[in-house]
Amino acid sequence: MEKISLSPEAVKYALPDENADGKEVKILDEVTLQQKQLGRKIVAVQGLGFVGAVMAEVVADSTDSEGKPIYFVHGVQRPSVRSYWKVPVINKGESPIEATDPEVAEIFPRVVKEKKTLRATWHSHAFSLADIIVVDIQLDATKPVFGDAKTGYCDTGGFEKAIADLGRNIKPEALVLVETTVPPGTCQHIVKPILEKEFKARGIDIGKNPPRIAHSYERVMPGRNYVSSIRNFWRTYSGIDETSTGMAEEFLTNVLDTKEYPLYGLNNTNASELAKTFENSFRATNIALVYEWALFAEEVGINLFEVVKSIRVRPTHRNLMNPGFGVGGYCLTKDPVLANWASLNVFKRKIGLEMAVHAVDINDLMPLHSLELTKSALGGDISGKKIHLLGASYLSDVGDTRHSPSEIFWKAAVKEGATLTVHDPLVKVWPEVPGAEVEKDLFASLKDKNALIFAVGHREYLELDPEEVVRAVGKPLAIIDTQNLLDDDKIMKYLDLGCEVKGVGKGHIRTLK
Repeated sequence: MEKISLSPEAVKYALPDENADGKEVKILDEVTLQQKQLGRKIVAVQGLGFVGAVMAEVVADSTDSEGKPIYFVHGVQRPSVRSYWKVPVINKGESPIEATDPEVAEIFPRVVKEKKTLRATWHSHAFSLADIIVVDIQLDATKPVFGDAKTGYCDTGGFEKAIADLGRNIKPEALVLVETTVPPGTCQHIVKPILEKEFKARGIDIGKNPPRIAHSYERVMPGRNYVSSIRNFWRTYSGIDETSTGMAEEFLTNVLDTKEYPLYGLNNTNASELAKTFENSFRATNIALVYEWALFAEEVGINLFEVVKSIRVRPTHRNLMNPGFGVGGYCLTKDPVLANWASLNVFKRKIGLEMAVHAVDINDLMPLHSLELTKSALGGDISGKKIHLLGASYLSDVGDTRHSPSEIFWKAAVKEGATLTVHDPLVKVWPEVPGAEVEKDLFASLKDKNALIFAVGHREYLELDPEEVVRAVGKPLAIIDTQNLLDDDKIMKYLDLGCEVKGVGKGHIRTLK
């Protein structure tokens, strides 16, 4: 591996104060020149969030057939964005992300300190130096009325400003590869016009140098296979024209394992954008359907988890979901809303995507059912009761709390007068719930509680012994299993210890009594 000699300033993080601008530009130019002399192409990743930070390291870690790095990566995070703190962390060779996947912590020091193929910056000048820009910035759907996703909309203002920043800086021959989940039609109707406008303002002939734009959505799973879900997983892609498509295919082939997981090309960016939102709408609708049947099963005394297991033996139905606490995270809670908004506002259709949007409503309200189970287990009233949540994140073995069902449960229970506490082995702080202290000592956190909610299926909770739990609490309590963490033997043990036990989709519990 080549040894790169940088000046002391080039390996420091330049703070964005009034004296830093020129210094950072000089460092970016110096680093880029040295990397080009080594024969590497330059990539800028715009946005260092949950996807962008790991995508940047995967690109920086990619090598050719001789094991030599192909790209140098400028990871760009603007100071006005909340993930800006990641810039100095990355430049120390440290992971800005806590994850159960050990490769996340291993790869940052490898690409920053050993390979020296990744450096983070706050300066837009990095875009002017790049051959490829990967867009991984946040684009949210806003749902102003809880439980009524039809009122949801997409505010593209921040996204448009970020794309305009690219238009003011990038080389006309550079590829802009959008990875952000966007409403269908975004590349054609938002990205392309903005880049063309900025190119014209710079005096660039867009007839001879049209913007190069492509779209390829990730399927990142921030758990034990975090890095692998980016590098070793199928990708769909498309380009706005033939040249853009070819550039995107070459880049993705260099970075991803396309031999084991071949690329799937679609004929235009509208199609690949629709594919991402449709894919997640299908999953959200699947979950909403199962929730409806979970309520049915609870009413008639059936264990729906066993029913689902019996159905999954049929190959065509292996992706049938289990019932659960609710739906969280950054995709399933918003992607159907993005698509619905695009249908009405980008493509000017008279009807939206009613089934997909209704699924979001069902899933958003789902944690309130677990609250009803809790109230029932506590005699109908939770005012003054101490309720303890096991899990603040939205997914098992993940520390991401964005749109967590636990947040919905917490806020609703507090409104009814309950006192809430929470334990989560992977979450340090819970920014969505101000004032919530995430406890780390599991058994100490159980003391004197009235109800225990198995909200997330973290591995730490799988082997909990009922006798140890009740001993730590100091008395029998209500147990609510939302994740099928308790088999019938454990349920019987809790019942024998004097506990009241209920579970989502577990109507059979009353027959065990």
